Amino acid sequence: MAIDSLFERGVRGDWEEFVAALRKDPQLARDTLKMCEHHANFESANLARVLIRHIYRSDVDLGLEL
Repeated sequence: MAIDSLFERGVRGDWEEFVAALRKDPQLARDTLKMCEHHANFESANLARVLIRHIYRSDVDLGLEL
């Protein structure tokens, strides 16, 4: 599922799958953070930021250079 679709239509199972993917793929987390900056669904963008912060201990640069 694309990040945009997840933000718009994702259900709990989709978000659980997304979290599993985030844990394995820092690039997905970086792409998600970029999407969060411009996405109209503010609530989903904030949830994604919280999840990334929880996994990577940062929602700015994931502890890595972007």
